[in-house]
Amino acid sequence: MFHRRPGLAGLAALALAGASCLAVTGCGGPTAASLSAAPAASAADPLANLTGNQVETQAFANLKAASSMTLVGTVTQSGTSYAVNLGIKPGHGCTGTIAMGSQGSFKLILIGKVVYLDPDTQFWKANAGADASAAIALVKGRYISTTTSKDGMSSIASMCDPSQLLGPVTVSGTAPKRAVTTLHGIRVLPLENTDNSVLYVTDTSKPEIVELDAPGTGAGPLTFSVGAPVTLTPPPPSQVIDGSQVGL
Repeated sequence: MFHRRPGLAGLAALALAGASCLAVTGCGGPTAASLSAAPAASAADPLANLTGNQVETQAFANLKAASSMTLVGTVTQSGTSYAVNLGIKPGHGCTGTIAMGSQGSFKLILIGKVVYLDPDTQFWKANAGADASAAIALVKGRYISTTTSKDGMSSIASMCDPSQLLGPVTVSGTAPKRAVTTLHGIRVLPLENTDNSVLYVTDTSKPEIVELDAPGTGAGPLTFSVGAPVTLTPPPPSQVIDGSQVGL
């Protein structure tokens, strides 16, 4: 009915923006209020015998090995902020939403190699140009079904794979340790990086990433919940339209 415009292909670019942001550099920072004003309760530090570099390396390895997780926060690319809220089951898929401010937002469900996208009205208006009304009338709020083999969709799938998101992470420098504190009610060890980013990991014998923070980027922090339960459920057939009808 209408030609595919850059807005749809831009979903892949958004995925790449998220991937580039998840390197050790991080993407934003917590406010002072998000950290406990008082030091964490005195306790034996299970990470005391490890260097900051070793702790950080273990934390990224544990993230990659996790069976499920959630990722919430914002990333920036070329001055534009994207809000991400995803539940991820590595090797199976993910589900959640990605919002692009004035460019609209879309729901995402990935199960295996099948991708379901549900753009909101603002997304069509911002990205489909003169075809926006036709797209909205055709889709009628349903999910668009396509596959990861379609143009650009493999990049979206990469957001659901921590190994691809993080890539071959190499922790450089000494990653100095800050004082143990609390973040979101969790006892954490902050680790500094040479680019001024800070990685907050659980102060446990198996360190897990809690938050990634790069002050000065203009975005919010990226918060992780490693091991959080994630359920992947395809939308009912009545709420799905084949992607070929909209150029996917």
